[in-house]
Amino acid sequence: MLTLLVLQGPDKGRRYELPDAPALVGRESRSLPLTDNTVSRRHCELLPEDGQWIVHDKGSANGTYVNGTRVNGTAALKVGDQLRVGRTLMVFGAQPGITRSSSGSVTLTGEEGMDSAIMATVSSNEDSLVLAVPEPAAAAMVNLKVLYQLGAALGSSFNVDQVLEVIMDLIFEHIKADRGIVLLVDENNELTPKIVRTREEGENRLPSEDGKSNGEQIHASRTIINHVLQTGEGVLSSNAMADRRFNKGKSVHSLGIRSALCIPIKARKLTDKGGYETIGVIYIDSSVKNYTYAPEQLRLLTAIGGQAGMAIQNAKLYQAQLQAERLAAVGETTAALSHSIKNILQALRGGADVVEMGLKGNNVVQASKGWRIVDRNLDKIYQLTLNLLAYSKQREPQLEMVNPRKLIDECLELVAQVANERGVMVVGDVDRTHPAVPMDPSGMHQVIMNLLSNALDAVEPKAGLIRIECRYDEENKQSIIEVVDNGAGIPPTMMKHMFELFHSTKGNRGTGLGLAVAKKIVEEHEGTISVRSSPAEGSTFTIHLPVYHTNLTDPSQTHGPAARH
Repeated sequence: MLTLLVLQGPDKGRRYELPDAPALVGRESRSLPLTDNTVSRRHCELLPEDGQWIVHDKGSANGTYVNGTRVNGTAALKVGDQLRVGRTLMVFGAQPGITRSSSGSVTLTGEEGMDSAIMATVSSNEDSLVLAVPEPAAAAMVNLKVLYQLGAALGSSFNVDQVLEVIMDLIFEHIKADRGIVLLVDENNELTPKIVRTREEGENRLPSEDGKSNGEQIHASRTIINHVLQTGEGVLSSNAMADRRFNKGKSVHSLGIRSALCIPIKARKLTDKGGYETIGVIYIDSSVKNYTYAPEQLRLLTAIGGQAGMAIQNAKLYQAQLQAERLAAVGETTAALSHSIKNILQALRGGADVVEMGLKGNNVVQASKGWRIVDRNLDKIYQLTLNLLAYSKQREPQLEMVNPRKLIDECLELVAQVANERGVMVVGDVDRTHPAVPMDPSGMHQVIMNLLSNALDAVEPKAGLIRIECRYDEENKQSIIEVVDNGAGIPPTMMKHMFELFHSTKGNRGTGLGLAVAKKIVEEHEGTISVRSSPAEGSTFTIHLPVYHTNLTDPSQTHGPAARH
């Protein structure tokens, strides 16, 4: 879309979109009206001819000028040319689209590049507001809406790169820019480009006047950026007529003159003294042929920079806290597991010593006793490994149609020897009409074994009773499994911690993994697990497993006639 942007004159900042038809420029024009009283009512006309635009002077008193040269009759226009009528200076330009660029394509350029005079500045500190100076009510409401939108978008951003993407998206949506760069100060105190945006038809993509491509390299003003870093204030730099390199007869396009905004990103110092420090800058610019910035845009961008600094610091603090929590969790896990593994290894060494003494004395009975100790502790370390694997990764249960009777019978067989050695009675009571239900056999096997193991540790030898019951709730379409023991019970103060990781009521004999793993596996089955207990009256762990599952292919198979195994 071709446009005329007013750089100087009473209509400064106004942009006119050119129709695909001849357009009159003057005080009486309908498509391109100007309020400049030095402009004639019908000053000049813009005509599209053979793919290009022609300006035709209509005999105006003050003349029509293209790039400082008076037009006698007609003259051809190209993108970037300056058109002067009376006291009004306009740029013939185009509206481009947006694209992302690599941060490695940024170059900070010195005096021979694009630096221009700084035209305006605004302080950036904790008191900076977009409404710091009087503005029209409509513009003020727009700016407040932008800041509200930014605050809402940053509220859920806890990653620095994500924060910068949100900020740049908003800038390109509400502040016209050909190019935008966010640079942050790294740990070596070097300024590093993090986010780069360009418009798809921006000047860095257009061929130069010699016909060669300008490539993807993006030049940013080192002078402007250094000034912002040193002073901590936002700057607005320059328009075409104030640039010292502007000479009569040269177009804006050929000089590459740009209007730029650069503001500091400030964050509060995390020290006792407090205060603020500059952690980066936001730099945007536009070819003067496309847009020239005003102090209003500088104030808005400064306010955005203040929000950006707080969001970046919050994201960094969040990541630091997350890392600290991870390290704390690793330390807690290491300490808890080291203690449990040490106990198991000590028991293994004791059993191995008994085996060795039996072998040396050719005493088979003694060797057998030692081997039973070794075997029990090998089983403990095996169960510990299984629990760690089950808790450490998320997994979808592999659901199969299983009758709980078979699963419970297998678990009772595995604990029978230990129960007999301790003089503990373990019985199963499964509803004979219980149908096959969907469950992960290996996962639920681990859950039941963990509950039975806890019950064996909770009851008194020679007097313990453990009962595992299973019934089918036809009304609610769920399977209910209960593990009941007549042990000492659980103190009320410990009930709310029963399913927490590394929380154990067994002291040195427990790992604190069994119930946490059981809860995780049951919840993966979309079920629930709970406990009831009273001191000296034992404990009851209850599992509710639903028959219908969202991840089961055929829900019609989740209940029906009892399956026999």
